[in-house]
Amino acid sequence: MVDARLEPMTDDEYKPWRIEAEAHYARSVAASGRSEVDSVRVAADAYAQLLPEENRTPDHHFWYAYGGDFRIGFLWMKVTDGAAFVYNVAVEPDLRRQGYGRAIMLAAERWCRDNELTRISLHVFAHNTGARALYEQLGFAETGRNMVKDLGNGSR
Repeated sequence: MVDARLEPMTDDEYKPWRIEAEAHYARSVAASGRSEVDSVRVAADAYAQLLPEENRTPDHHFWYAYGGDFRIGFLWMKVTDGAAFVYNVAVEPDLRRQGYGRAIMLAAERWCRDNELTRISLHVFAHNTGARALYEQLGFAETGRNMVKDLGNGSR
């Protein structure tokens, strides 16, 4: 079984991470059906609202995850009212589908337990079937569902 260690991001590490994380979120929004232009705006607005003080925004935690001496991914969580919300988690592209996502999420759970948090939740895009399957295997339960219907021009 693969294990992950969480190391807090430094200020210098956060800056390039933020740029790529926002761009990745924009791509996910686009994959869910929004235009590319709209997706970039949605992502920029979301990150500006969520992180007004960047990596110093209260209650937000940013880590790089390591397997031994090499970086395997990252994790961003917010803690409020005894619970954690995972805003972003990812495995390095060349390491995906090797158990590292599971390891990062289990490290997140350990961190939450160590900090006496009683719940961990997250959002996953419907098109991300691999992540959805992983979260279900880890015991996450679906608590809601967003739905959309594209009407196009003049459709009923």
